[in-house]
Amino acid sequence: MKIIIQSIKKYFASKKKKKMELIFFEKIGDKKTTREEMEKNLINVLKKNGFKIKD
Repeated sequence: MKIIIQSIKKYFASKKKKKMELIFFEKIGDKKTTREEMEKNLINVLKKNGFKIKD
């Protein structure tokens, strides 16, 4: 089995070429963002994309 590793830019370009929607590649934070802020951002992104969150 041969595994090919693509750069992220090539991956995005190939998905756009196939007219696929990239819903799970939204930025939720960087290395300065706290864990709690990342969690809130992730929950907001998931809700925006139609997921239901149970507390």
